Amino acid sequence: MSIVPLTKVSLVGVLEDKEKVLEATQAFGALHLIPLSDAQKELEAVPAGTGREAVEALRWLMDAPVQRLQVTDPSSFDLNETVSQSVENRRLVKDCEDRLARLKKRIHDVEPWGEFNFTDLENLKGNRLWFYVVPTGKLREIDPSNKVLEVVHADTYRAYVVLLAPDEPEVGDMPVPRVHVGAVSLSTLKKHYEEAAIELEELQLTRQALTKWRFLLASNLAAARDQAVRHRAGLETGDAGRVFVLQAWARQDQIEEIEALSGEIGVAAVFDEVTAEDQPPTLLENRPGLAAGEDLVEFYQTPGYRDWDPSVIVYISFVIFFGMIMTDAGYGLLILTLLYLFRKRFGSSEQSRRLLRMAMWLMVSTAAFGVATGSYFGIAPPEGSFLAKLKVLHLKDVDTMMKITLTIGVVHIVLANLMRSLNETTPSGRFQPLGWCLVALGGLATFLGQGTIFATLGPGAVVAGLLTVGFFGSDRKVNSLSSGGMRVFDGLASLARVVNIFSDVLSYMRLFALGLAAASLAETINTLSGQLNDAVPGVGLLIAILVLIIGHSINIGLGLIAGCVHGLRLNVIEFFNWGLKDEGTAFRPFKKEETRL
Repeated sequence: MSIVPLTKVSLVGVLEDKEKVLEATQAFGALHLIPLSDAQKELEAVPAGTGREAVEALRWLMDAPVQRLQVTDPSSFDLNETVSQSVENRRLVKDCEDRLARLKKRIHDVEPWGEFNFTDLENLKGNRLWFYVVPTGKLREIDPSNKVLEVVHADTYRAYVVLLAPDEPEVGDMPVPRVHVGAVSLSTLKKHYEEAAIELEELQLTRQALTKWRFLLASNLAAARDQAVRHRAGLETGDAGRVFVLQAWARQDQIEEIEALSGEIGVAAVFDEVTAEDQPPTLLENRPGLAAGEDLVEFYQTPGYRDWDPSVIVYISFVIFFGMIMTDAGYGLLILTLLYLFRKRFGSSEQSRRLLRMAMWLMVSTAAFGVATGSYFGIAPPEGSFLAKLKVLHLKDVDTMMKITLTIGVVHIVLANLMRSLNETTPSGRFQPLGWCLVALGGLATFLGQGTIFATLGPGAVVAGLLTVGFFGSDRKVNSLSSGGMRVFDGLASLARVVNIFSDVLSYMRLFALGLAAASLAETINTLSGQLNDAVPGVGLLIAILVLIIGHSINIGLGLIAGCVHGLRLNVIEFFNWGLKDEGTAFRPFKKEETRL
């Protein structure tokens, strides 16, 4: 595990060649650009609509339920026309679906009234039709005297009443407010619905036909984004007269490659060492099998360039913590089998392959802790069996599990402080973490070593650690009474973290609590299933199986969530809090996109 040493490179060339240089460095794909000018105003003036529409068009075609064969020959492809047609097709489909939904509701509302057409007021001698949906229990409340009305339809719960009158009746004349049926007849509504359904089908066929361009659209979309990135990079170079300067961070071991590149594109390359004033980005590099730790670290906080790389420790501890939380051999082996069967779906990129390897190790850890705790889908192995002999941890033994989890917490935090001490250069930076190591180990010895010599040595280690922390509270030089007082204040302020180390160690007890909760829920599911099977002969077996499937599926889901959230939390909060000093910026190479469909 390491942070890759970087160097600052400046490419100096003629302004007319800037676009060619940008294309070459983007194809090289290993430089982290340094902005030399603020390009925000120029970037805000560039319209962003076309790129957004292209993304929407591609997403629309990729989500189409029926796909045509892809066209790979770009000779007949028109990017703007394809984007325009796809966006318009999306708009028309959405409008047509909304119209169909409205017509369906109107038909549902009008159908009980039957087929009718409004005639002229002269034919009705100035009368109008007023429509009411009256609950059956309120029909008796209608006074039929001096009213011309008809019940045109009725079901169990309501009656559809039409009233003929020149003006709308008063509120008290009818038990319910009138409804608005509309002037369009039922047959006309059904005709419009049929026309809209046919139109939607034709639009779906058009969408299906457009899917043949999705590969070329994606390829051109990546090219368009590459061009946008080059445009931004061009605005952020340092231009003076006919000369421009492109400045970037690069790996020290790629200096020869960059020199060869500069010779090919006809620019001068100047290399500068990292100075104390520089803030280089952080490039983490680990072996392929442990590279997923980089993703875990950068998910929350990228360490500073002058700090250390915690990727391997975070990766290994996350695998262990996840297994302790989920802790069931049956769950682990089941998901491990599924990951193996669907492993080809994770081969699209290097990152997905790293995540697949990590997921497999997480399930191996889950299975291993499941064997150690004797849990197989919540079922304990029979006494005296081989699997029972492998059970070395008892989740319901609270005292033992508390000691184990607190020991893990102390070891994890001590490891963080040791790594920080090894990577610091000042006396306070080196000795203060060592003092906290003594405090944590002394507290653990006092707790675990009751009745032994460790119970006597533990408090002494705690006191020695606190004195070390207080004495090396800062690197302030004492050359006067006031500076001496401030040095004492710095030491006391450093000692205030004793509360943090105590609470952080206790945080690791969640490993035991969550593992016990998962195991208890699995046992409860099995018990409930068995009771249902006994209580309902015959069909009870089917119900019991459903309870097992649904219950264990929920428990697996909860275990995955808890393992990820709390397994990461203990690393990125408790561990980082004691192990890392600075937060850095991730190394983002200026490179072309890859198109994979």
